[in-house]
Amino acid sequence: MSRADAPETLDLVQDLVNTWFGRLSGGGDEHLRSPADLARWCREHGVPVADEAVTTDELELALDVREGLRAVLARHNDAVQPVDGPALDRLEEIAPGLGLHVSFADDQPGLRAQDGTSVRRMMATLLAAAVPAAHDRTWHRLKVCREPRCRAAFYDASRNASGVWCSMSACGAAAKQRAFVERRRARNAARRAAS
Repeated sequence: MSRADAPETLDLVQDLVNTWFGRLSGGGDEHLRSPADLARWCREHGVPVADEAVTTDELELALDVREGLRAVLARHNDAVQPVDGPALDRLEEIAPGLGLHVSFADDQPGLRAQDGTSVRRMMATLLAAAVPAAHDRTWHRLKVCREPRCRAAFYDASRNASGVWCSMSACGAAAKQRAFVERRRARNAARRAAS
């Protein structure tokens, strides 16, 4: 992708959302197909967890958090696509059970994950990242691509936060091509109707 990296506080959110993203030429790439895949993803992000320590319930939890976050991030970008209401509802259901609490460690108030499995703490940490990001105005710059066959998360570092595609050369160009073809069809139909 040709976009800027998300700030460190949102990098993990972006990485989780991008464990699945669509492809313009196919059905998408799923990187969390099994508990072992989730364990590997956790290790890649600094949480040491053995493959056999991750359960199918935790995989389902991670997928629910991922799709809930994708639905939230879609609202930052997308008046065109409908909001995924069931994914948002599921995120609202599971968030209270992740065990977040207010902490004043290092004189920095914030939400922190309580004890629990490594996966549950990691999901809680992802959700907690939204709070400081909302205050420093970076949260609304984390978006999902407007292209319905992509929906990858990207960080919009443009001056006016008006980016809508993860990549102008791929998703943006495809959308502009479709719009051009639709306009041309409409003009041709209008000409045929007039003659």
